[in-house]
Amino acid sequence: MSVPLPEHDYAYDICLSFASEQRRYVEQVARALEAAGLRFYYANDEEASLWGKELPEHLDEIYRRSALFCVVFVSAAYAAKMWTTHERRSAQARALSDPDEYLLPVRFDDTELPGLRPTVGYVDARITPPGRLAALLGEKLRLRAPSPHRSDPVLAAVPSSSGQGTPRPGETVWRVTTGGLVQSSPQICGGTLYFGSGDCRVWAVEAETGAERWSVATGGAVWSTPAVADHTVYVGSQDRNVYALDADTGTERWRITTGAAVWSSPVAVDGMVFVGSRDHHMYAIGATNGHEHWRFRTAGDVDSSPVVSAGTVYFGSDDRCLWALDVETGRARWWFRTGGVVRSSPAVHDRSVYVGSDDGFLHAVDAETGVGRWRYRTGGRVRSSPAVAEGTVYVGSHDGNLYALDAGTGEERWWKHVGEWLQASPTVVDGTVFLGSDDHGLWALDAVTGEVQWRCETDSVVLTRPAVSGRIAWVGGQDGTVRAVRV
Repeated sequence: MSVPLPEHDYAYDICLSFASEQRRYVEQVARALEAAGLRFYYANDEEASLWGKELPEHLDEIYRRSALFCVVFVSAAYAAKMWTTHERRSAQARALSDPDEYLLPVRFDDTELPGLRPTVGYVDARITPPGRLAALLGEKLRLRAPSPHRSDPVLAAVPSSSGQGTPRPGETVWRVTTGGLVQSSPQICGGTLYFGSGDCRVWAVEAETGAERWSVATGGAVWSTPAVADHTVYVGSQDRNVYALDADTGTERWRITTGAAVWSSPVAVDGMVFVGSRDHHMYAIGATNGHEHWRFRTAGDVDSSPVVSAGTVYFGSDDRCLWALDVETGRARWWFRTGGVVRSSPAVHDRSVYVGSDDGFLHAVDAETGVGRWRYRTGGRVRSSPAVAEGTVYVGSHDGNLYALDAGTGEERWWKHVGEWLQASPTVVDGTVFLGSDDHGLWALDAVTGEVQWRCETDSVVLTRPAVSGRIAWVGGQDGTVRAVRV
């Protein structure tokens, strides 16, 4: 199926820069791009055209002038080779003069490339199948405006086109489209929906209609999910800042700068805001004044969002640990080591902490001692954040399955296949599990049996956790859209 693209005068939509060691993966990406009808430069397909050309000049033209985006497949081999260095330098020269993003990193490892800042968002090839990467590139192209100079954002609500009368469960009530990917989960408070976008803005819209109330520009994409407390919205940005905004007007009350991008979602409890940063720290910040009370250093990025319970802050880190810190002092009470990075956000219930890990397990840990109680093996990495309801833990896995497990024993109650590499986190309300998927859908499943109640087509990958209130669920997508769905 071809992807509708903005008009431009580039020879290619995408050019691919990679080392030969990654050829097998990139070849699969190229074939998926071809099947989607995209125009791309892939050196293996250009053998005849390259024959006899002055390669330094030709490749500079390709990687600096000829494509809308350049995908750089980062690896140790890529960093070490002469020709990939030449391609990278040409692409970086273009990136310096392009007002929009041009370089799209895809990582096979954590190698640092000169000139590529660690705060730049990337796709992880270690957990992203080639076909899914191609789909993400198609969505990225759809989001690019026709002009290289974007105007001020305008958010227009589009009501459901399903016809007259009340929408049925699973039908879209309204949708709004931002200027970037929506990976920030919507938060509902007092009739207003708050969320961030890859267009570098925090948005507030009317929950009932989608009409814009305000938006605030930050200096980077907003993947962090807002926390709303005491008429204040707290949210992190890729510009390294944590913001406190007036919930009614969007007026900035304060900001605090960390040492790296903030992917973690803040939590506000008892006058304190807790949030992680990719500078390896967990921060405790005064909610009213933005003053730092303490920070705790781990040995890895802190993308996991914290949860606070009984005077303890629980969160995961790329150092493979689940951490438990004292709320007042920031001192470690205990840590539990898993077999992989922990980007899943924990859930606390009945003296247990539940968290997923890239080791493929959902772990249940004693909340007071940090001793493991049980673990359940899935068929893939677990970056979905678990939800607990009525004695059952619900969590997704990169094997594409949603699992329902006994919270006390870890015994499997049921599972449902809903995608290829499920990463979104479930929400459980009134006996129904709501879940977004990479299959371009929002699912509603019976919490006891796993039976499908309905599915809403979302037109793009969904990585956000649904917000549910009354008869409406709100969810964001990789096409930049937030939609309200009847439940």
